[in-house]
Amino acid sequence: MRAHLDSVFQGTVEDLPSRINVGSLLTAENFAKEKETIWRKAWMSIGHTMDAPEKGSYFVHDIPTFKLSLLVVRGQDEKVRVFHNVCRHRGNKIIREGSGKKTVFTCNFHGWNFGIDGKLRNITDAKEFENCDPDQLGLIEVNSEIWNSFIFINLAEKPHCSLQEWLGPMFSQYNDYFEHQEKVASFKAVVNGNWHLAVNAFTEGYHTLYLHKSTARDYQGGKTNPDRHRPQIEIFDRHHRYSAPGNPDKFFVRGEKIAAKYGRLMIPAFDFNTEGLPPGINPSKHDKWAFDVIEFFPNVVMLIGNCWHNEITYWPIDEGKTLITNQAWAYKTKNLGERISRSYFRARVRDVFREDLNTIEAQHAALSSGVMEEVILSRQEMALRHHYKVNRLMMEGKL
Repeated sequence: MRAHLDSVFQGTVEDLPSRINVGSLLTAENFAKEKETIWRKAWMSIGHTMDAPEKGSYFVHDIPTFKLSLLVVRGQDEKVRVFHNVCRHRGNKIIREGSGKKTVFTCNFHGWNFGIDGKLRNITDAKEFENCDPDQLGLIEVNSEIWNSFIFINLAEKPHCSLQEWLGPMFSQYNDYFEHQEKVASFKAVVNGNWHLAVNAFTEGYHTLYLHKSTARDYQGGKTNPDRHRPQIEIFDRHHRYSAPGNPDKFFVRGEKIAAKYGRLMIPAFDFNTEGLPPGINPSKHDKWAFDVIEFFPNVVMLIGNCWHNEITYWPIDEGKTLITNQAWAYKTKNLGERISRSYFRARVRDVFREDLNTIEAQHAALSSGVMEEVILSRQEMALRHHYKVNRLMMEGKL
């Protein structure tokens, strides 16, 4: 008799549809509505406070969804602020790209400059301007809040809820976790696929036995859970979270043995150790836990392990094109052996990520043909079912 693990579902799942007309979401008309009802009103992650570590540190973050450029800067008061990267004189982009450290931001068009607090400091040949009040011409600030080093923004003129209300119960469950890791890799790609399909590709484990059979062949499941069922799936108002099962029967190939010998176990192997982790991690306390997957609707998916995590962010460019960034974070190394071991993890993340991207493009092309009216989702794809419910409710103004 084949072994079987029954997933535990928490939250309301009875009203989550198992058949979704995804094709109807791939149109330009639908995307135009989503931009205004979802993307302009949601709280969305754009980076970390660690990306602007000192007073005057800044970085530029461009959002292709709205053709926006944001300037994120840490002020003299240590507060991280987000501004539109636009000079108030003639609309020039002040900082073209990248990151750095400055005491003032000077526009290269006419020399107007702004302090790191966003205030206008100097107008070139100011006496020639009529009815020009410098106090009213500072950089335009964007609504922003910080969560465990993550910088979230909201593009609405006045957000309809706070970030704490937006994140719900998970808001306080990850304290003192992310700050102990450092970025080890960042992969970026523009895929020919709708943003829904891009997010969906990373929020179910049903595909891993097949799509990742070469890159991470036996990292989940094992003899007691051969179908790799999720131990627990939690459904919240806007977001969801589930745990992935590790494989205690994993066979280590040569490269994996070297990585395991000199450093911490991460993808594609796990040590099941949850000691000292905050309550949001492995919430069901599954004994063969590998990692958790969280979707913070609409633009973030995170894979969270005991000493590593991946952050995948999504910015739709149009109804058929999405910018995806995958950042790999891991424990801070103490010696060369740990650095070599961590490099193996970085390579696996890259290879698995590329496999998912290919499927997104193939799926979008097929669904755009209109030959299928609906996709069919299983209980193991409950996170996708929830994603589409949240999307519908936000478009209807009910969430």
